[in-house]
Amino acid sequence: MKRLAASCFGLGWLPGAPGTWGSLPVAIMFGLLCHFHAPSAATFIVMATCALVGAIVCVKFAPATIAATGRNDPREVVADEFAGQALTFLVGPFLAGGATWAAALLGFLLFRIFDITKPWPIRKLEKFPAGWGILADDLLAGVYAGAALFLCGKAGVIEYVSGLLVSSDGSSLGVLPAVVLGIVQGLTEFLPVSSSGHLVLLENLFHFDPETPEMLLFDLILHVGTLAAIFVVFRKSIAALVANLLAWRKYGTTPLDVYRRSPSVHILVLAVLVTGVTGTLGLLLENYFSAARGSLMMVAWMWVVTGTFLLITDWRGNTRMGLRQFGVLAAIGIGLAQTVAILPGVSRSGATICAAILIGLRRRWAVEFSFLIAIPAILGATAVELLKHFAEISSGNLPIGSAAAGAVAAALTGILALKLLMKTARAANLKYFAFYCYLLAGFVFVYLSR
Repeated sequence: MKRLAASCFGLGWLPGAPGTWGSLPVAIMFGLLCHFHAPSAATFIVMATCALVGAIVCVKFAPATIAATGRNDPREVVADEFAGQALTFLVGPFLAGGATWAAALLGFLLFRIFDITKPWPIRKLEKFPAGWGILADDLLAGVYAGAALFLCGKAGVIEYVSGLLVSSDGSSLGVLPAVVLGIVQGLTEFLPVSSSGHLVLLENLFHFDPETPEMLLFDLILHVGTLAAIFVVFRKSIAALVANLLAWRKYGTTPLDVYRRSPSVHILVLAVLVTGVTGTLGLLLENYFSAARGSLMMVAWMWVVTGTFLLITDWRGNTRMGLRQFGVLAAIGIGLAQTVAILPGVSRSGATICAAILIGLRRRWAVEFSFLIAIPAILGATAVELLKHFAEISSGNLPIGSAAAGAVAAALTGILALKLLMKTARAANLKYFAFYCYLLAGFVFVYLSR
C-alpha cells in the first residue's frame, strides 16, 4: 500500500516516463479549475493541498519503495512530481490575463523541462537522505517552473499560446482540445474503463455536442489512430496470424480439418463468430442502447458493474485453457459480453478480457484475442457511423492540424495503454482499474446529487 501511494495509485508504473504521468493529473486538475472559472482563492487552496499531500506521501512512503527496489530514487515514485507540479501552479491566481488551459499546458511543459534538465542547484538536492532527496529536487523544479510561468504571463506568451491552440473564430476544434480528446480516446478505448462512458461524462461536464459534423468527422479520425495502435503493439502476432492463414492447405483437405488443426483459422472463425453475435444483437437492441446513452446515472451504475467484474477476474485463479481448447460456446459468451459493452460505462476491452479469463482462457491469450476482435469491432462501428452520418460528416470543417494532432495523440496514448493493460492483466492487477471505475461512479453520483 505504501508503494501504491508513492506511485500515485499506479501512475509510476506506467511505461515511458513515469514522472510525466505523475505530473499530468495536477495539470488537468488546474486546467479544469480554470475552465470552470473557479475563484482564485479556491485554485490556490487546491494546488497548495495537492503540493502538501504529495510531499507528505513522498517523505513517509518513498523509503518503503527504496527498500523494496534497492534504488535511491525509484522511477515508480511520482508523488514528488505530483507535489512539484502543484507548486508550479500556485502562481495561477497571479497570472496576467488569468489562468487558462494554455497556462496549464505551458506550466506542465515548463515543470517537465526543469525536472528533467535539473539546472543548478536542483541536482544537488538529490543527495538529501531517503524521501527528502526524492522530493526536494522536484519542489525546486516546481518553484523554477512557477517563476517561468509567471514571467510568460507578463510577457504575453500564455495569450499567444492560447491563440495557437484555439481557432480565431472559436468555431473549429483547436489543437489543444483535439490532443486532449485524442489522449482520452487512446486511454479509454483500450484500458478497461469505458470510452463511451467518458464521452457521456465529458458531454455533461463541458456541454458539447458530439453529433456536430465536425465532431463526427473527428471521432472517425480518432478511431483510425486507435486502430494504428493495435497494429503497432500486436504487429508480430498479426503477422504470424496472416502467415499461418496463407499456409492453410498444409492443415488438411476439408474445412473441418483446417479449422481443427490450423491455429490461425481456428482463431479467425471464432473472431468472426464473436463479431457476428455482437453485430446481430447490437442491431436488434439498438434503440435500447441509444436510450441508455442519454442517462449519466446509468453510466455510473455500469462503471460499478465494470469495476466489480474486474475485481472478480483478478480473484480468478490461474487459467490454463489454450487457444486450441477455446471453442464455439466460449466465443458466443465473449460475443455476448462485447454486446453488453455497447452500454456506456461498460468497457469493451474489460468485458471481453474478463469473459475470456472467467471462461478459463490463459490471461495472455485473453488480452490478444480481445484486441484481435477489436479490429472488426472498431472498423464496423466506424463504418456504421460513416454510413449513418455521411451527409453531416462530408460537410464537416475540421482543421488539418487539429485532426493530425488528435490522431497522433490517440495512437501514441493507445500504444502506452495497450502495453499497460497487457502487463496488468497478466499480473492479475486489473483491480487498479476497478478502483478507478468506482471513483468515477462516485464522482457522478455526487455530481448528480448537487
